[in-house]
Amino acid sequence: MYNPCNSDFFKHPERTGETTDIEEVLKIVYTKLYENSSRVGTGKLRTYSKFEEQEFFQKVIERFSNQKPLDCEKAKCSEVFADYICKVAKQTCPLFLERIVVFVTLFRECLNSLNKKEGVGNYTEENNAEDAPDISNEFVTEYLEADIDFFDFQKEEVIDITQNFCQWLYDNNFTCSKLSLISSL
Repeated sequence: MYNPCNSDFFKHPERTGETTDIEEVLKIVYTKLYENSSRVGTGKLRTYSKFEEQEFFQKVIERFSNQKPLDCEKAKCSEVFADYICKVAKQTCPLFLERIVVFVTLFRECLNSLNKKEGVGNYTEENNAEDAPDISNEFVTEYLEADIDFFDFQKEEVIDITQNFCQWLYDNNFTCSKLSLISSL
């Protein structure tokens, strides 16, 4: 299986390391994302009254303590995304893992938003990750672009993380979609 650390992206001196307290990182991200009214005010994040209600973060904590292999076809997006965070935690420092958690959380919210259907639960809780990379362009150019300052990302960094994340999905057989880069001349 693909190790995200094989990417030079995680070998950068400011990123390399290991995170052992995933719950602490998630609590920091929760505070940044959900207790900052300006970020919640974008309408791109659901609201929660406390950390324990954020079901995706609870899934990450559970996955971190029980990392049994996932069935590529049956695993739901949220499980797969939690698995990515747990794998990256073993390869990167807590500070950079915070950025990864913010990214994955926003990517997940975007996927749910773009696939919202009346009377149906969250897309990421009911579907596998096969089509997840298909939203990459919309995520970078539309979902984040308008509020990029709120989320403290530079566009180039979002593109790099998106590429790494989608490559990991592909390399681990969670999707058949492979991102291709088109460089401008």
